[in-house]
Amino acid sequence: MAKYTEQEIGTLIGWFPALGKDPHFQITSDCTPAYNCIGWALGMNDVWVGLDHPINYAWTWWPKEVPCDEKPGSLIALFEHFGFIECEDASIEEDYDKVALFADEEGWTHAARVIGDNLMHSKIGTAWDIHHSGGNTLDDTMYGTIFAYMKRPISERYLTDIKKPRAGTIIINDI
Repeated sequence: MAKYTEQEIGTLIGWFPALGKDPHFQITSDCTPAYNCIGWALGMNDVWVGLDHPINYAWTWWPKEVPCDEKPGSLIALFEHFGFIECEDASIEEDYDKVALFADEEGWTHAARVIGDNLMHSKIGTAWDIHHSGGNTLDDTMYGTIFAYMKRPISERYLTDIKKPRAGTIIINDI
């Protein structure tokens, strides 16, 4: 893994001050605009899944079968489309993937993979992937608070592969 500079680490702590005291905080990838937190939480590292891309790249995608808006229920519906169901908490369950969904007063904002007891793995916009403590380590800033936890049997990860856009697919966004 690459060593990240104090400036890069400082940038993330500037965005999310609680990371400065988080014993689990670690940058785990280089910056890339190729995917976002929603795609990452669904198991994709090559698709920007959302309403729009902050750099207006053409590969912003949202399944047409799911309501496309900022309502938290639409984000839940997206994860349900990929085989997730709501669950009570972030506690690890054998043979399940879990995610945490975040929202603020304006709508959904973020999704993170739950990867251990009190441990999450997030993609931060077009920036880095990070490990961080669970709960609302990313709150009081851009992402609001966790509004739902969802889980999917590991045996159903294939749903991500069969429902995401295929390589070479031309995605035309409505203007």
